[in-house]
Amino acid sequence: MQTKIMTEFKYADVAGRSSHFHNSYEVMYVVGGRATITVGANVYKVGPGKLLFFSNLEEHQTDITEAPFCRYFVKLDPAQLNRRLGDIWQLSVFKNRSEGFIHWVDLAEYHKTVTELFRMLGEEYGKDDAYTDEIVVSVIRHLLALCSRVAPERFAFSGSEELQSLAKVQLWIEQHFTEDVKIHEITDKLLLNPAQLSRAFKKATGYTPKQYMMLNRVARAKELLIHTDRSVNDIGTSSGFQDTSNFIRYFKQEEGVTPNEYRRINKL
Repeated sequence: MQTKIMTEFKYADVAGRSSHFHNSYEVMYVVGGRATITVGANVYKVGPGKLLFFSNLEEHQTDITEAPFCRYFVKLDPAQLNRRLGDIWQLSVFKNRSEGFIHWVDLAEYHKTVTELFRMLGEEYGKDDAYTDEIVVSVIRHLLALCSRVAPERFAFSGSEELQSLAKVQLWIEQHFTEDVKIHEITDKLLLNPAQLSRAFKKATGYTPKQYMMLNRVARAKELLIHTDRSVNDIGTSSGFQDTSNFIRYFKQEEGVTPNEYRRINKL
């Protein structure tokens, strides 16, 4: 059965700290209360009207400063959204983290519209008919159009031929990172200069092609560590690492703990 685009939807009032990982895109809309949200080196103080975007490569921590902190959030399957949404300017807000990127957009002036759009998503969550994904995509497009109207700088410019080529590289990595591929194979396949690609890709996305591939592998491994009982060796191989020692070394470098320690800390 094909994965649905919307994998989780929730409206919640929370009063403490939360920190979690999920291998999906997330959109959060703050309705009430205030919090400090940390995403990597970025720290944001957010309140009502803020719409936030998190990629599947980012862990974020929420510290409540004014309770209850009321927000909607929706999780979206990256592969399905990439396929159905299509336009790179829309997708870029979910996954491109160029220098100076800000994870939130202030949509307070459209609060009534935004809450209605999230209400529609809530109505579709759990349904499984031929129209659900169509409605979800249309709602996400509406939200992204409002964001682009208010803060166009959050989005990559789709009119650039170079950005179009970089988007193809980014998508290729997302589709093949579990395979035994090398970055030079991407440049050879797409007839691109390796050094030029690395510089341009990092400027547009915030990562070098190799970093992006490895972070996608780590994200897949984290998902399997949390949601399955598969062995570390099997998870490393399934995530694109060629040997267990390399997997453990790189995972600890990125996460500060070994895969087994990460599983113990985060196991649901």
